[in-house]
Amino acid sequence: MAKSFNKVLAVAIVFGLAAGLTACASQGPTDNPIRRNLTWDRYVGGDDMARSCAAGQPARYRLVYNARQNDQQRSYDISAQPDGGAMMEARVLGRGYLNTILLSDPLKPWNGEQALYRLTPAEFTQLKAAITATGFEAPAPEGTFLRGDSFYWAASACRDGQFHFHAWVWPSPEFDRMAVPLLRALAPFDKTAEKPIEPYEVPLPPYSSYLSQGGNQPNAIPHRYIVGKNGLRYSQGILFN
Repeated sequence: MAKSFNKVLAVAIVFGLAAGLTACASQGPTDNPIRRNLTWDRYVGGDDMARSCAAGQPARYRLVYNARQNDQQRSYDISAQPDGGAMMEARVLGRGYLNTILLSDPLKPWNGEQALYRLTPAEFTQLKAAITATGFEAPAPEGTFLRGDSFYWAASACRDGQFHFHAWVWPSPEFDRMAVPLLRALAPFDKTAEKPIEPYEVPLPPYSSYLSQGGNQPNAIPHRYIVGKNGLRYSQGILFN
């Protein structure tokens, strides 16, 4: 049984890597956990949106909520529709549970959950107002670190041919003001079964302690991104975790 499982897992990894290594640039949301791991930093930074953003396109928004990366990561991709409404794709990533592995889909535990919802024009207007209320229109806080072992929100948008990025991190007054209200504004349209983990106080050791203690165990080191002028500072090139 162990040999059969190892064989299936090896085949899954080979095919996953073949798909994931075709490009390290984000192409948007993906069900493939290996590709997602390779491109997650660029997805959070909205690189694919920034590259394709052009005048005449429908407005697009992306909201990413990190509730300690090993516990929960949520994302919302929202695309305006011709009727004034929008289509929202919500995704939730959590811990992979090995006891749910299927031979037909060995990567299923790490695929996360996805749900689509079509917002009416009134609902889309309501959601855009909630995003504006977060302070999204202000310039991104350059130099801020987004740490995977903590809580943060990252938001990207392409509107009227212009790309815009913002981020909020715990602990900060800005995050305390907007984090839970935005989760609750999204709740009526988020049809995934797993409920959001609301932020709570967590101890944050010096990030260097992870490097010294888990240097030989990459999965033990939480990701860390740096906010640039209008995106993640290194997201268009090599991003150092």
